[in-house]
Amino acid sequence: MKFFKFYSLLFIASMVGCSPLTTTVKTDTTAFYQPSFKSEGSVVVLPGDISLDNSLEFDLYRQKVEEKLSAEGFSIADNIEAADFAALLLYAVDDGKQSVVYSPIYGQTGRRINSYSDIAYDADGRAVYIRRNYLSPDFGVVGASANTKTNYRQTIALDIVEADSLSDDKPKKLFEGRTISSGQCSVMVEVFDELLEAMFSDFPGDNGRNRRQTVDSVTNCS
Repeated sequence: MKFFKFYSLLFIASMVGCSPLTTTVKTDTTAFYQPSFKSEGSVVVLPGDISLDNSLEFDLYRQKVEEKLSAEGFSIADNIEAADFAALLLYAVDDGKQSVVYSPIYGQTGRRINSYSDIAYDADGRAVYIRRNYLSPDFGVVGASANTKTNYRQTIALDIVEADSLSDDKPKKLFEGRTISSGQCSVMVEVFDELLEAMFSDFPGDNGRNRRQTVDSVTNCS
């Protein structure tokens, strides 16, 4: 029975260790758009990079962007020929930047003399005060440990252009949105929902202004 309890505890501990982490993602969003831009008409979501055209990852993100655009008032088109606008989506995570984080180490720094008064009685039965001394340890910072931390920059970009201008050298852009964050996630899938939530919060946002937000997140990143 003791062995059963022991391995049960190990199993529970391993499950807890693998559980997703509830945290927050801090984001910065900028939006630039034409004064005539409105959330109406039909739109098709396309990759901003042709190499993503056959990507299953992009297909997942495309569906999420379509849901956001639809909620804002756009109708979703199946192809460019049936669309008034094209929403060009790009996303990226950089190679990360390392930094060293120092943490204090606490321990015993020495000893100090403390004293207190005690009552005793002499041979005649009279009370007298006696000062007694004792040593007690002092605690404080005795050193520091260094840990290397890697922060990754995550970015999603969404440009909305007139569909019939895509064949031109410079498509007519109506909306340009960028949302970035920085953290320990090195894979886009763990933060894409949070970045997209920030981009479409109060969409399209103030023209030409940065919008800083903190988005609740459940992530598998350490």
